[in-house]
Amino acid sequence: MLETSTSEHGVIIRLQPNRSATWAQTKFLMWSFAIFVSSIATAWAFVGAWVVLPFAGAEVLALILIMYLVSRATYQWQLIELTDKQIKIENSKRAAVTFLRSATHLYFYEDVSHVRLPRLVFKTTSHMYEIGDFLNETDKAELLKLLQSHGVIVCKNKWW
Repeated sequence: MLETSTSEHGVIIRLQPNRSATWAQTKFLMWSFAIFVSSIATAWAFVGAWVVLPFAGAEVLALILIMYLVSRATYQWQLIELTDKQIKIENSKRAAVTFLRSATHLYFYEDVSHVRLPRLVFKTTSHMYEIGDFLNETDKAELLKLLQSHGVIVCKNKWW
């Protein structure tokens, strides 16, 4: 998801992944699955198939871990500030990178076989930084057009 705002210095673009569920909704779903699987495993244990219990517990733990990691990943973000002289990028891990605008190009790497999503990389002669790696294809295309419209020089790996 892209959010654009203007400041007195330039343009600020906020990038974040699309989130279909809040943390509260994810916790509710995790508890629902845990209760459902535990009730089935408990019923089998009362019938005599007690060996199901550890596997059901492992299944619930794996499901909760996966849902937690996916939910946590949807809360990352990047902030791109475009000014006349520089491009500043901050991310949710509090890392910041600053490029001189005159020496920076945006490289748009599109996969020729259409297996992977395209990549957007800011490059200078000595540094590179990928932006929007968590965005979907539509948002990446929108970001590319937005950066082009604000004067960022774009290089592509496909000329055809």
